Amino acid sequence: MWLALYFPQLPIDRQDQHSADEPRAVILHEGPRKRIMACNPCAEAHGVRAGLALKNAYALVPNLLISDFDETEQAAHLEQLTLWALQYSSWVCPESPDIILLEIAASLKLFEGLDGLLHQVSRGAKEQGVHVLLGIAPTPKAAELFAKAGMQKPIINMAALLETLAGVPVSLLPLDDFTLKGLRQSGIQTLGELRAIAPAALTRRFGSQCTQLLYKLDGRLPDPKEAYKAAESFSHGVDLPLEAPDTGALAFPLNRLLGALGGYLKTRDLGVRHLDVVLYHHKRKATRVPLKFLDATSNIPHLFRIATERLDAVTLDSPVIRLGLESTELDSLEQHGRDLFQKSQAQSNSIEQVLDKLVARLGKEALYTALPGDDHRPEKAWMTALLERQQPPTQWPARPVWLLREPQPLSEDMTLHTLPERIENGWWDETDVRRDYFIASTKGGAYYWVYRQRHHSTQYWIHGLFS
Repeated sequence: MWLALYFPQLPIDRQDQHSADEPRAVILHEGPRKRIMACNPCAEAHGVRAGLALKNAYALVPNLLISDFDETEQAAHLEQLTLWALQYSSWVCPESPDIILLEIAASLKLFEGLDGLLHQVSRGAKEQGVHVLLGIAPTPKAAELFAKAGMQKPIINMAALLETLAGVPVSLLPLDDFTLKGLRQSGIQTLGELRAIAPAALTRRFGSQCTQLLYKLDGRLPDPKEAYKAAESFSHGVDLPLEAPDTGALAFPLNRLLGALGGYLKTRDLGVRHLDVVLYHHKRKATRVPLKFLDATSNIPHLFRIATERLDAVTLDSPVIRLGLESTELDSLEQHGRDLFQKSQAQSNSIEQVLDKLVARLGKEALYTALPGDDHRPEKAWMTALLERQQPPTQWPARPVWLLREPQPLSEDMTLHTLPERIENGWWDETDVRRDYFIASTKGGAYYWVYRQRHHSTQYWIHGLFS
């Protein structure tokens, strides 16, 4: 089963959607002539249409904002959307300039059926800021045809495919103008009428291109598709249609690149631990904003929050003309069991994600963690260190979370729960200690870490509190 994604407005979709209240258009140069290739809904509301001459468009909308069509940028955008689509299928095939084909039969169970998959794809395309038309059919060429024709009803078996193809107008076929003119002059209006012609006569009258297309549509001729292979590392960028004077204008292209990163990470079953956001300037050295994470993550909303937090703290000396993402360190993801109550990932918020957000907001130097020191005296057995990924100790003695700055005498009744742990250390300096430590509780339910001096066993001192 093939799903075709057709992006009819791809040249205009790369522009910031926050400027939708301004009439915008992308123009195509055809020698001395300039015509409209794509335009946003605001321009359409004033009568601008694809194919319209630029001078006529200016007559309708004098304040029309235009940009030239960039074929290289379109190809880069299609590749980024291909990476994004990898989260829905392992077999994704881009068809330049505006089609992506996905083999989805193996994905239906993962997304709980066809409706669930189509809902996820449509929602993801909306988040990417692109307009998309869907086509579903047993053959890739038919799925592509249905998408371009706006026939979004799923066709899931060959019988339904042949019945649907019979009523498709031949004017929708991707044939050259000469062949389409010949079909019109012959009075052939639908694919059903075209399929009724004998193969030899069809090839003789309209050429082998028409016959091969017809046979690929109904499955009589194989139409193999080569799957897209992701690179070993992620490095993609997007040219901004307008210079960004500050980082607040980068949210839209950043979301687009992170969508591509999400598909890339999912298809390789990896997470990112170190990611660089690269801001390119005109005739100046690029600004690199590093993002480091305590654990490898593929959570795109989390990555977007951290990236925007870091970018908000960046002061630009020069406008940004291009935004890039580069994966510096990738790692395998830790696999967790499925939540018994089906709690979604959006509801969960791990401690690593909270710490990542604090680091992004406050800076790496603002967060510290406690590590064991090379000393048995409790008040010297800890040291602070910058928050990094640490392997926990294999054995950890029972210690309270809260250690008092100065021990306090214990004056109430208590119950001892452990045997004494003797600590003797510090004979070489002025804080020589010789103590026996216990875990004790009071009648009120408080748990303390207490000690008594080795040579004064009647008085207990509170040194720490257990939560």
